[in-house]
Amino acid sequence: MKLIHTNQLPEIGTTHNEAIKKKVFIKKEEIPKLMMFGSATFTPGQEVDTHKHDTMCEVFYILSGKAEFIVNSKKHNVVTGDCITIEQGEFHSMRNPFLEDVTWVYFGIATD
Repeated sequence: MKLIHTNQLPEIGTTHNEAIKKKVFIKKEEIPKLMMFGSATFTPGQEVDTHKHDTMCEVFYILSGKAEFIVNSKKHNVVTGDCITIEQGEFHSMRNPFLEDVTWVYFGIATD
């Protein structure tokens, strides 16, 4: 059993954009195949450039706000309560072109 008081975790920069802050609830290798579980907040104007993961799927659940996810060149607007899954090998980027913060929880699952 492991209990994490997420309000006590430090905020760190995301891999793709150090200015975007995240909290890591569960780290890689703490649970088999789980790459990471955490939350992130994008302030207005923040974005992550297009990238892909060859050996990982990602799942994002929008807690508050709205954002744009671009998956394989197709734009998807997500809002509070939406859940979006990015399959391995899909090119994707995320951005917040709106006037309010967007916060989500997300995790990655290894596919290899």
